[in-house]
Amino acid sequence: MKTETIQKTVAKYGNSREHLMLILRDLEMQSGKNVLDTDMLRTLAEVMNLPESGVAGFVGFYTMFKTKPRAKFIIRVCKSGPCHVMGSTTIFEALEKKLGVGVGEATKDGLFYVEKCECLGVCSVAPAMMINYNIHGNLTPQKISKLIDEYRKKKPSLHEQCGDEVEGRKCVIDEKKQTKRLLADIGEIDPLKIESYTASGGYNALKKALSMQPGQIIEIVKDSGLRGRGGAGFPAGMKWSFVAKGPMQKYVICNADEGEPGTFKDRILMEENPHLLIEGMAICGYAIDASIGYIYVRGEYRRSIERLQNAIEQARQKGMLGKNLLGTKFSFDIFIKEGGGAYVCGEETSLINSMEGKRGYPRFKPPFPGVAGFMNLPSNVNNVETLMSVPMIIEKGADWYKSAGPSNCAGTKLYCLSGKLNRTGLVELPMGTTLKEIINVYGKGMKKGSTFKFAQVGGSAGGVLGKDLMDLPLDIDQPMKKGVTLGSGVVLVCDQNTCAVDFLLQILSFFAHESCGQCVPCRVGTSQLHYLAKKFASRTAEISDIDLMVEKATLMKKASLCALGQSPIMPITTTLKYFRKEFEKHCDPSYKCAACDKSLRRYYTGEAH
Repeated sequence: MKTETIQKTVAKYGNSREHLMLILRDLEMQSGKNVLDTDMLRTLAEVMNLPESGVAGFVGFYTMFKTKPRAKFIIRVCKSGPCHVMGSTTIFEALEKKLGVGVGEATKDGLFYVEKCECLGVCSVAPAMMINYNIHGNLTPQKISKLIDEYRKKKPSLHEQCGDEVEGRKCVIDEKKQTKRLLADIGEIDPLKIESYTASGGYNALKKALSMQPGQIIEIVKDSGLRGRGGAGFPAGMKWSFVAKGPMQKYVICNADEGEPGTFKDRILMEENPHLLIEGMAICGYAIDASIGYIYVRGEYRRSIERLQNAIEQARQKGMLGKNLLGTKFSFDIFIKEGGGAYVCGEETSLINSMEGKRGYPRFKPPFPGVAGFMNLPSNVNNVETLMSVPMIIEKGADWYKSAGPSNCAGTKLYCLSGKLNRTGLVELPMGTTLKEIINVYGKGMKKGSTFKFAQVGGSAGGVLGKDLMDLPLDIDQPMKKGVTLGSGVVLVCDQNTCAVDFLLQILSFFAHESCGQCVPCRVGTSQLHYLAKKFASRTAEISDIDLMVEKATLMKKASLCALGQSPIMPITTTLKYFRKEFEKHCDPSYKCAACDKSLRRYYTGEAH
C-alpha cells in the first residue's frame, strides 16, 4: 500500500494513538484482501510517530485483524455456546462442501477464507456466521449455498448488509405478558429519525434533568435501586457519586462491547432505539460534570455503529448534543470507539486501554476509573442497558422504577433466550423471574422432540442450572446463593442431546481463546483447562482429571487479575454437579460420543496444545 494512501487515512481520523483502531479497519478494507501486512504497519507507525512494536502488538491482540493475506471475503463461523448447541459444526461441513476448504484455508480464486470465531451477538438466530462485517443467522446448508453464490457478485464493504433475520426488532419476543419498559418503543419508533423519537416523548427526561441540580439526579438514581446490568450489579447511582470532583475533564463511557456468548440485548437496543442511549449518557454527563461521552461498540456490530453514528449526528443538529445543550450552560458530545474482537475488553479497564489505542489488558485497581480512567482522567463506565434505564427513572421517578422487581434488585431485566426452545429472542420481565416461567411462557416450551436437560444462565462465565433450580428467581443476588450468576441475562436452554462434556469443552475453548495472556494464572490455566477438556472429549482422560480441573480453576479464581481468569470455576463446578457421571463415562476409551468427535474434528483439527 502506498505511503500516500496511509497518510490520507491517518489524516481522515487524526494522528492520535486513540484513533488507531479506526485507521487500521479502514486500511484493512482498502487492502482488498482484508490484510494488514508488515510493510503497511511499519509505514503506519512512522506516519503516526508510534513504535513499530506498539502498532504490531496492537494488531496482534485483536482477532479481527490479521497480518497474513486471507481473501476478499472472510467467513467467520460462530462456535460459541448457542451456535454450538444449534449445530454450528454442520455449518463448517456445509462450507467445506460448497467451497472445498476447511478452517484456516482460502479458496483458490482468492474470494473466500473460512475461520472460526466466538459469539457474534445474534444468538436467537443461531447458528450464525459473519462474512466480512455482515452477519447472517438461521443458517442451513441450503441457505449457505445461496449466500456464497450471492457474495461472489458483491464487492467487500463495511456498510450495513446484514441479513434481515438478525434485525433487532425481529429478535424481540412478541408476548403481551411482558413488562415492557426498555422494549416499549421498539417497533414503534423509527431508529433512523430523531423526530420519531421526540414525538414519543424522547429527550423530555434530558430537559427535566437540566432543570435540576446534578446531585439531585444522582440521588434519584440511587433511590431507584438501579444496579448495573452488565453483570456485576453494582449500584449505578453510587458509582456515579464516586467520580472524582473538580474542574478536570471527565468522561462518560458506555460499555457496548457485548461479548458474553448468548448475549444480544445491547445490540438490539442500540439498533432500534439509539437516541435513548444518547439521552441516558447526556443525563449521566450532566450529573457527574462530564463533557464528553464515548460508546465503545464491538467491531462486529456494524449496524449498531452506523445507526448510533446517524443518531449522534441528528442529536447534534437538534441541539441535544454539542455546546450549550437546549440553551443551557451544559455542553456534552458523544463519539464512537470500536472494538477489534477481544472478549476481555468487556472489563472496564481493558476497554479503556483499548480506547487509548493499546492492547486490551486489564489494569490493576485501585485506582478505579472514577478517579483515573480514560487518558488517566475521571471516567464513569456503565453498560448500555443501565444507561438506557436512566431517562425513564428521571422522567417517571424512582418509586415508579421500583414498582417492578424485588426490593434488592429493582426494575426489569432483559433476558436473552436461545437454544432448544420453540421461541427464542429478547424478553423484558421483572427482575427475578424464574427459569420455569421464562422457558414455558416466553420460550413457548422445548422444541418438539426435545426434553429439558439444563440451562446455562449468564453466558460462558455463568453456571449450569438443572431441573432442581427451575423455580430460582433470576435476579442479581439469588442465583449467587446457589453457585450461579445471572450475569448479562443469558438463558441458553439445552436438551437431552447436548453432551455435557462437549458443552464444557466449548466453554473452556472459549476462555483459552479469549485470555489476554497478561497474567500467568489465566494464560497458563485456561490453556490447561482446555487441554483437560479435550482429553475427556477424546476419551483419553483419567477419573482424577475431573478433580484436577476443579483444582486448577479454583487456583485461577484466587490468583487471576480479572474476571476472565476467575470465571471458569463456575461452569466447571456446576456442570460437574449434575453430570459428573458423563465425565466418568468419557474416561472409557471405548465409549462412543458423536458430539465430541464432531467438535474435535471441526473445531480443533491441527490445533497445537
